[in-house]
Amino acid sequence: MPPTDAECLAFWNEQDAKGLKGLRGRVKAIHEKWPAKADHMVYYDWSSRRADNEMAREMVPVPREDLVAMITTMNYNRDTDRGRLVNALERVVVPWIPVGSHRNGEIYRIAPGAFGLQADDNDPKTDRELVSDNVLGVNTNVQPRTKSNESDDSEIGGFVFHQIGTLEFWGDEVENFRSYEDAARGPCLSTRFCVVIRFGRSGTANGVYLIYDFYPRDESGERDLRTDSDDWGQLPEDRSGQQFSIAKIADEITGLRFGRTFEPRDVLDYPVELVRTVKTPQDAIIRATIA
Repeated sequence: MPPTDAECLAFWNEQDAKGLKGLRGRVKAIHEKWPAKADHMVYYDWSSRRADNEMAREMVPVPREDLVAMITTMNYNRDTDRGRLVNALERVVVPWIPVGSHRNGEIYRIAPGAFGLQADDNDPKTDRELVSDNVLGVNTNVQPRTKSNESDDSEIGGFVFHQIGTLEFWGDEVENFRSYEDAARGPCLSTRFCVVIRFGRSGTANGVYLIYDFYPRDESGERDLRTDSDDWGQLPEDRSGQQFSIAKIADEITGLRFGRTFEPRDVLDYPVELVRTVKTPQDAIIRATIA
């Protein structure tokens, strides 16, 4: 029996979530999934129709409420769930998410995106299946460019997370910010922090965190070398001089909104190591080894 539309979609989402790129890799995966040539042609026809529909859909944003619900309730271990989230975060038009105000008085929002951060080693040596780099891990007890171990316990010495966007702040006078329409029009400026959702072995969301981007992109979109400056990890206009690489800002993304004041907690004030993640035989996601 030829593959159904539902089977084609499930396969496409699985490959997308795995980060399989390049024509040869995809063709090999298709042939392994469906050895018969007739089945290949059914999938290729489905894929062509999907591409046409996807181009039209990319111009239609996922409603903010639906995006927040997806981030809150999805299983981050499940390939198809992550595929749907990346699709929503990386559309041409994506609704920003309100965060609130910091004690410095600045107003913040999340500009959605799934690939703001990169690992210190993007190609680690591992026998396990690498997860796409929208999901990374952080080793909180290891400095960058040193050796870390593959951890079967994602709650010890770090955690895994899914990227959901970059943190921006209102670039005008605070008194000129009066509505959601103001936040939509800007000006909103980068903080060089990214926003991530931590999740545990069960795949459920476990907190909203800020992580500083030590590999920012230049104007051409290329990554800079890891910053070695002492001027990193500070929120704009924060007179306290607090410096951090990681901080928690909410237990759940539903707790973020304009009109609330957030205070970074569980703060780490030293640079940390970001690593790729891998799948376990039980389909959990853990941090990969850095050799």
